[in-house]
Amino acid sequence: MLNRGEAVVYKCKGLYKVEEIGTLDFSFAEGGKLYYTLQSVEDTADRAYVPADDETRIRRPVSRQEAMDLIERMPAIEMLQVKNEKFREQEYKACIADYCPENWIRVLKTAYNRTKSRGSITSVDRKYQTLLEHALFSELSFALGIPAGQVTEFIREHTEGAAKAQ
Repeated sequence: MLNRGEAVVYKCKGLYKVEEIGTLDFSFAEGGKLYYTLQSVEDTADRAYVPADDETRIRRPVSRQEAMDLIERMPAIEMLQVKNEKFREQEYKACIADYCPENWIRVLKTAYNRTKSRGSITSVDRKYQTLLEHALFSELSFALGIPAGQVTEFIREHTEGAAKAQ
């Protein structure tokens, strides 16, 4: 059970804080059932309601050490091997369904590589790149204690430094 004020990652939407834990007076809510009211850290208009007995769509953010380990592993994380272009979006969705940052990186690396090789970005790649960059960078920003706008440069510095050290 989470506590009020705790940070969580909600699906692929980024960082949220547990604002309340209690029953809801909404038509979609089961009477008497406890829900987490989640408030987006970045968007005060964005709230989510998650049943407290079903934490499959939320997880605790990675720790600073887990974030550093993930960044160090980034160069070795493989891209997706999409066999059929018609099913690219389904493969992206399947890969990110567990809300795992490593799988987010796989999709991002795939989208970046496709954009580079094609010379332009497709709407599907843009959609998932925007979604996953936001989710990943907000979580890493929180874990590392740096502004989200500095995460890309932080990653670049640490992955380039690791490559030079090898």
